[in-house]
Amino acid sequence: MKVISNIHSLPTKQRNGFEIDLCKYPKSKTSFKSLVRFFFMSFKYDYILLDSTSFDLFGFAFLKLVLPFNPCKLIALDLILAKPKGLKERLKQVLKIILLKQIHLLLVYFKNTNGYQKIFRINARKFRYVPFKINCYELVLKTKISDEGYIFTGGKTRRDFQTLLKAVRDLPYPVKIVTPANDELIKHGSYLDESLLPTNIEVIHDDGSAESFIKFIAASKLVVLPIRKENISASGIGVYIMSMALKKCVIISKGPGVEDVITPEMAILVPPEDPIALKLAIERAYNDDSFRKKFEESGYSYAINLRGEERLLESIVNELKMIL
Repeated sequence: MKVISNIHSLPTKQRNGFEIDLCKYPKSKTSFKSLVRFFFMSFKYDYILLDSTSFDLFGFAFLKLVLPFNPCKLIALDLILAKPKGLKERLKQVLKIILLKQIHLLLVYFKNTNGYQKIFRINARKFRYVPFKINCYELVLKTKISDEGYIFTGGKTRRDFQTLLKAVRDLPYPVKIVTPANDELIKHGSYLDESLLPTNIEVIHDDGSAESFIKFIAASKLVVLPIRKENISASGIGVYIMSMALKKCVIISKGPGVEDVITPEMAILVPPEDPIALKLAIERAYNDDSFRKKFEESGYSYAINLRGEERLLESIVNELKMIL
């Protein structure tokens, strides 16, 4: 199998003797000139597999639209799409619908692809669900776990901090929000108004390192991840899996990548943008040790079996082999 990919750690040799001839595509966004060069190289390859690079992906899709006789199949991993807002985004939506028809397969970390199908008119047969991994697997395994009594919430993609603030405003529990500043949050569909924070909330703009982020999770009593209702892709999946692997009870908003992937026994699932439901879930999980422990154990059992990047890459290769 011959593959052009920005996943440089893709395993080139399998236990059964199966081999991949890997051409490494740049991980960062490239120039259009470079993209054209790789496109003409791809005539001799089976797949172009791109992870989370929409500019390059749509660039290749455009070239395939212009030169449809290129036999190389275009595959997207973790392509993030969002509901369009305003005229400019709706015009982009039309263009994306056209270009997405050139993509042979979409590997996604969630099963509920209805939003993608409806808004971007992608055929359901083009989706393949791939279970995600524990980010920073080795670091998570060796991190000391404790309970310092605070509620952790963090991350940056489509976080619903407004609902969180309403839910915890009158609660006596300390809350730590570990997240980037708003200039970075806005790029990912989130915003945190720090002007009128309740006294029990501490906002931490940490150094951005994985080690620091993991330590904050590991020392919490429980983890709360409020996600925006408009979300049509998986958001928060990396943080909730990491939290489960650190034996934390997780409270998370329902949406793609949540109730379509995990069961109600693994985490406390609440309706999105519902501060009352979120408040009640937090109160019970914080005060009822036996109730909280059930989710800690069940969530940990699920997450630890996902393992790290090596298992994820094996799953990706297996999907490629199935369509070869």
